[in-house]
Amino acid sequence: MYLRPGFVVVIVGATLTSLSTIIVGLRYYCRYFLMGSVSASDHLMFTALVLSWGNFVVNYLQDQSSSKSRPSFFRIPEKRPLIENTVRMTLITWWVYRMSYILALCFVKLSILFFYRAIASQRTFRRLVYATMVFVCVYTFAACMASAFQCQNPADAWSTTDYFAQFDRVPSTKRRKLKCLDPAKLFILSSAANLLSDVIIMMLPIPTILKLRIPLRNRLALIGVFAIGIIAIVASSVRMWVMTIWAESPENSARFGTDLLLWGQVETNSGIISASVPFLRLLFQSRKEEERILMQRVMVVSPPKPMGIDNVDCFSQHKELDLDTWPLHDEEEGDSERDPNWGPFITVPKSLSSGIKGSTLLEPKHHPLVTV
Repeated sequence: MYLRPGFVVVIVGATLTSLSTIIVGLRYYCRYFLMGSVSASDHLMFTALVLSWGNFVVNYLQDQSSSKSRPSFFRIPEKRPLIENTVRMTLITWWVYRMSYILALCFVKLSILFFYRAIASQRTFRRLVYATMVFVCVYTFAACMASAFQCQNPADAWSTTDYFAQFDRVPSTKRRKLKCLDPAKLFILSSAANLLSDVIIMMLPIPTILKLRIPLRNRLALIGVFAIGIIAIVASSVRMWVMTIWAESPENSARFGTDLLLWGQVETNSGIISASVPFLRLLFQSRKEEERILMQRVMVVSPPKPMGIDNVDCFSQHKELDLDTWPLHDEEEGDSERDPNWGPFITVPKSLSSGIKGSTLLEPKHHPLVTV
């Protein structure tokens, strides 16, 4: 059974985007109903999801238009009028896709960075997060503007006459001189900046995690949570490799265009999914863990013990921290005035909310319950 490459892109896009929708929906459920706190990071990820659906619609239109044209007609001038309308639609959808794809990735990265900003109390870490935000926004804006105005006259980007002219190999053929940027260089530079930002975002929290005074097992588990994003980096690397092949010639552009779209879907949706999965841990929290957290809260509000008994002993059974109670808190001026009941992402018991050197503060939250 033969499936058109464009139809495969549509099937993969529909599957991955639907999965991303489910994951983001569960993320909102955990954040709003179980944590009672929804932040800008969640809204930015929702925006990325909407743009991902937009990419899927564009991919569907690309498949529909390309399926009605035959590449063999490109070199036959007499046949070109038969496919002119479908080729024009293909060129327009590619023009739109270049910007929607870049914007979708931008919002995925900003969502992650806004979460980093919320947990950042170290000045250096916070500045690095802000610097990365600026870098992502600047190269996204530059790439979108370059894509929108690839030609001095934007309409030249979907001109069928100029597109067919590149398949004419007759030396006497006169071609209109267009003032357009080389799309190959533009796309490769954009992909390189995108891949660089992916690596920076994945590496940002690792030095802070390594400084935490927690067991090595828990430290490695935390690194694993943040390193889930390596899936998006692999997809971005593969897409960049496909792009270098795609940009070699017009023939390769027609041949490998579907591969480029396919890996674009994988990259965007893997970023959405990998950045949202860590927020779903509440769905898998065991009853035993819920009882342990409840016991901690009861002990915090219990009456004072008689003289001679140290209240801190109440927490002696919780000396070894697990992933639910990893403290990312660094005492700074004004921290003592903050509400200790914070932690919409990870639980930190009140008795353990200080004295952790080289760590960061999670998102502040004014809520009577402290849960994971």
